[in-house]
Parts: sequence; C-alpha cells; structure tokens
Amino acid sequence: MYLSYYNLIEKPFQINTDPKFLWQGEKHKEAFAMLKYGILDNRGFLFLAGDVGTGKTTLINNLTNQLGDQIIFAIIPDPGLEKIDFYNFIAAAFNFNKRFNSKGEFLVCFSRFLHKAYINNKKVLLIIDESQRLTNELLEEIRLLSNIEKHDAKLINIFFVGQNEFTDILLKLENRALKQRITINYRIDPLTEKETGQYVRHRLKIAGSQKNIFTSKAIHEIFAFSKGYPRLINIVCDHSLLTGYVKEKKAIDAGIVKECAKELKISPQIVEKKKLKHLETAKKKQVDTQKKSRKNKRKIAGYIYLLFPLLLIAGYIHYSYDTKEIPVKQIAKIPDKSAQKQEQILQQPEKSVQEQKQAPQQPKKSVQEQTLQSDTKEKTGIKVAGQKENQQVPLFPDQKLIISFAYDSIELSSDVFEKLNLLASAMISNPDTGIVVRGYAGKLGGSIYNIKLSRFRANIVKNYLVARGVNPYKIKTLGMGPVTQTETNGVEKSGMPDRRVEIELDMSKQ
Repeated sequence: MYLSYYNLIEKPFQINTDPKFLWQGEKHKEAFAMLKYGILDNRGFLFLAGDVGTGKTTLINNLTNQLGDQIIFAIIPDPGLEKIDFYNFIAAAFNFNKRFNSKGEFLVCFSRFLHKAYINNKKVLLIIDESQRLTNELLEEIRLLSNIEKHDAKLINIFFVGQNEFTDILLKLENRALKQRITINYRIDPLTEKETGQYVRHRLKIAGSQKNIFTSKAIHEIFAFSKGYPRLINIVCDHSLLTGYVKEKKAIDAGIVKECAKELKISPQIVEKKKLKHLETAKKKQVDTQKKSRKNKRKIAGYIYLLFPLLLIAGYIHYSYDTKEIPVKQIAKIPDKSAQKQEQILQQPEKSVQEQKQAPQQPKKSVQEQTLQSDTKEKTGIKVAGQKENQQVPLFPDQKLIISFAYDSIELSSDVFEKLNLLASAMISNPDTGIVVRGYAGKLGGSIYNIKLSRFRANIVKNYLVARGVNPYKIKTLGMGPVTQTETNGVEKSGMPDRRVEIELDMSKQ
C-alpha cells in the first residue's frame, strides 16, 4: 500500500525470516562465527540462547545456508513430542522414508546412517529449535544419541536453540551429564539504540530506499518501544510507515512512532478492569478486617495486664496463709535443699582447679605469629574439593594462569587440560568465585582481526570450563587484541608469549 509512496520495491519490515534482509551486528557475527566453528570442528553439543524475538531463527537459517554439501542437517522446529514421535520426526527430517514402532529399531537404522555419513566424509547436524520445550526425559534420550560415535571422532553434532529458560533446565541436577557435554554456548542480547538505527536503515536500503525515512528521534522512540528486539522493531516500523502514508508524511517522526506504539500496546479490556477493581475492593475489606482483629487482641492483652497484679497479690496472700498453718516442728523436719546445693557448688571449684593444674596449657601465640597467620589467609586463593574445611590453596601461581596458543590458532594444546581441569574443580567447589579470562593476539595482522582472534581465544577457554561444570555467569571474557610491550605499571614483560590467555580472579566479586 505504501511502497510507491516511499519509493520502495518491497516491504522492508516483514516479520518472516527472509535471509535477504539479514543484518548482523557484532553480537550476531560473533555468535555466527563461534557456532560455525563448533559445527565444522565436530564439537558435539552446542547451545544458542536468546529471548523471544532476538533473531535466533534468522541466525540459524543463515548458518544452514552457508554450511555446504559436506554437512547433512535436519531441523526440529518443535520438540514438544513423545519419545517415539520424536524419533520418527528425526527419521523423517533425515529422509529415512520409514516409520518406527520402537526405540531399538530407530537406533539401529540411525547408527547405520551416521556411520555411512562418516565413511563418505560428511558431518551430521541435528538442530533442535525451541529447546525450552524439551522434557528432562527427552533430554536424556538426546544425550544418549551422542553416544553413537567412533573412538576417534564424533558422528553427530546436536545444536540446541532456545529461550533463556533452557539455561535453568540445564542447571537441574538430573541434566548435569548433558550440561557438561555442551562445549560451545552463546547468548544473543537485544540490540542497542545505535544498532537499532543501523538495523532499520539496513532493511530500508535492501527494500530500495535511497534516504533515511525515519528521523533520529523516531529511532529513539522505536528503541524505547521495542527494547532492541528485532521482531518488535519490524512491527512498529511497518505500522509507522502505514500511518505516515495515511497522513501523507514523507518522513516518519517521533510523534508517529509514539502514536503507533500506543496503538500496539495490549491493555486489559473493560471487563478485566472491573475484575481488577473488584479484587482491590475485596483486598481492602480483608485489610480492614485484619486491623479490627488486631485491635481486639490488643484490648484483651490490656485486660490481662491489669488483672495480672491482682492475681499476684491473691497468690501471695494464699501462700502466706498456708505457711502459717504449718507447725514449727514440721518446718524443722523439712530438708534445707538450698544448703545442700550451696555445699555442692563450694566443692566444685576445688575439683576444677586440680583438673586445671593437671591439664597441659597451650602456649599463647605471639603477635608476630598472629600477623603471619592473617597474611597467609589473605594470600591464599580458593578452596579445592577434598581439602580440609579451613585449609585453602592458591588458585594458581601469582594468582594468574597463562594459556599459550600457536600462531593464528584458537586450539587448546593438550598440555593445558590438566591446569584447566584443576581450575574447574576449584571453581565448582567455590561457587561464589569469579574469574576474568583475557585473550591476547600477536602484533601481526590488522587490529580488528587481532581483537576478534583474542576474543575467540578467551571464549574457547570459557567454553571448556563451562563444559567441565563451571557456572558460565562466573566467567568474564575480554578480547584485549594485540599485546603491548609494557604493562599498566610500566614494567616490561619478558618471556611472556604474545598469543595467550591470562586467567585471574575477578576481584570485583570478592
């Protein structure tokens, strides 16, 4: 309707996942590169998380379009199925042309399919979208599918794509075996206001526009309504173009976007408002009843407070009267228990003094020993599983762990696994401990390339620790880019490899 008015050849803000309109910011490019690397390198389990409307499905469609003929992939759009239906869906997605009535029949056929693909130098990828709908039982079945492998190679990569709720599912105790097998995970966050403007201008340009139809203030209102979610950006932009066409506005300003945002917001109907008002009235009555009840309780407590002295006086008079009735001779026969207790108390200190003389006394610590003990506690790191309760050990020498990399590589060498395993064990035993992982690159190549390479190296170390069971939210990764000759205090680094990752405690969380 508004295409010719704005000189557009097609609608720029459709909510379908057309790869032609794909725009990738830094977050999407980094996620794309990591996931593609995980698939091509046979990393096993991968996980892409993101809130509703952040562009996960669009990213997956772009990824599958670039995998090539050497990757055999299948996508399960809705895994909310029974076990046998799930297996039959996988069979249909991989074109088995056969329906199975039991799990055993499927596993035999699926195993043959994986081994045949391996012989033909092809990799198999199973993508499970909407993973937050998976049950714990089905997650265990998926984990067991990955056990179909050769001793030197994995035969299938399984890629989970889901909302942030899937992270909570993985953290459950019954899913710990699957969580430890996820080698690469990435979370897509919503766009920033700057990225929102770039996203809108990109889609308008692909649709044929030669100028910016939306003003800068309109972009601000688009971001305020959408919070950076691409799906909501498309909806409010399409609605704004239609409104601008009706009002014969060549430029979309902030007022039009505000008007459309107000129309798009879902508010409760009149009936719902009446229900809410009724609930508020009932709640108010309940509060008033509780106040009256508390007043009555305070009155009763006041009466008891007034009667209590009278009861004490009456009891004293009654006690005095009963004492006068006891004959003097009978009182003399009553044993004096207080005197017996006093005699026992007088005997006890003598015994305790003798015992104290016999017991060896421990020497008091000097001031220097106490100072040394406090300094030792400050220099120690975190507690490792298997040690005594009050015994702590340093996290690593000088509170920093160095991981070296080969030239132009992001592969972990075999000699660092023992260090990372020890670090993972220590962090699991100390769940409040956080670390900072800084990646560095060499001085060769462009600065943008080196920054991305250093960030990849830091994330590879993070993914390994997460696969060993470390909480990903306790690991902060930074890409430092090419190294410099001096450190922050002006001290020159000697013998330190350029291509490395440095790991140290996150002091902001101590």
